[in-house]
Amino acid sequence: MSSIKSKQQLLNSTSRRLKYLRKNKNLSQKAVAARCKMDFGSYTNIENGKRNITLLTLQKILKALNVGFKDFFNFKGF
Repeated sequence: MSSIKSKQQLLNSTSRRLKYLRKNKNLSQKAVAARCKMDFGSYTNIENGKRNITLLTLQKILKALNVGFKDFFNFKGF
């Protein structure tokens, strides 16, 4: 059970970080989804921690946000 909890915590941390970075860039979820050529619902599920993403999908999103992997993973408290 703790494994499921830790997985959800990781998804939640990732989603909060993406939301924070998106808002810092003054972009809407629709704008990021469009830049990634991704369905809006899929992007929303990622930001809400409801969808696990691959590194390739994360790379697309970070490119749309103009953020590198190093900067993305350099966070605390999310």
